[in-house]
Amino acid sequence: MYSHQYLKNWAIAGKNHTVEIWDDIFKKYGSRKPEYDDWLDKFLPVLELARTKAVIDLGCGIGNDTLYLTERGFNVISCDYSIEALKRLSYFIEKPEIRHFDIRTRFPFDDSFTDVIISDLSLHYFSKDETEKIISEISRVLTGCGIFICRINSVRDVNFGAGQGEKIEENFYNYKGSLKRFFDKCDIEYFFRDWKIDYINECEMLRYKHKKIVWEFAARRK
Repeated sequence: MYSHQYLKNWAIAGKNHTVEIWDDIFKKYGSRKPEYDDWLDKFLPVLELARTKAVIDLGCGIGNDTLYLTERGFNVISCDYSIEALKRLSYFIEKPEIRHFDIRTRFPFDDSFTDVIISDLSLHYFSKDETEKIISEISRVLTGCGIFICRINSVRDVNFGAGQGEKIEENFYNYKGSLKRFFDKCDIEYFFRDWKIDYINECEMLRYKHKKIVWEFAARRK
């Protein structure tokens, strides 16, 4: 049973999950082509083995990773909660394949649909129970040898709210009206306890011209 304070915090922070908030954010990007970094370079050997099926870009946002993969000849299915995010893909990708859905619900894919799912800074907005359900759906949609490639907030990501704001759960905060989860290595190992983690590394990146600390990892179903 959740405490009264938990429910109060959740109600305050709930606007983080409203599609209107995300639509407003993505509208501001207009038609300009996104810039991507090289975080997926290290995973290209794995991605090359999965060219027979489309890569699912889960929570694609403004399309950085969709563009990266498309320019390298991969078929990509771009997924997001915001229709505005998905609309803008057509400005720089010809006939993008898209899916519009909330990743807290059942994914619109059959069991064992694909070999690779990526999630770039889109898996750290959810409660423990929601995170568990999302990972279960990722597992369902991947083939038996499929791999999940992910980048998420670190507990050391203080420039983006780590350890700050109203605590809702362990490492999960209402930070300036947004729900944010931060991970340490033990958290990743816990959430992916039924997976084999092939690669994991904590590193720095630039986000909105500020240093951001993230975890990058790749895991496959056992």
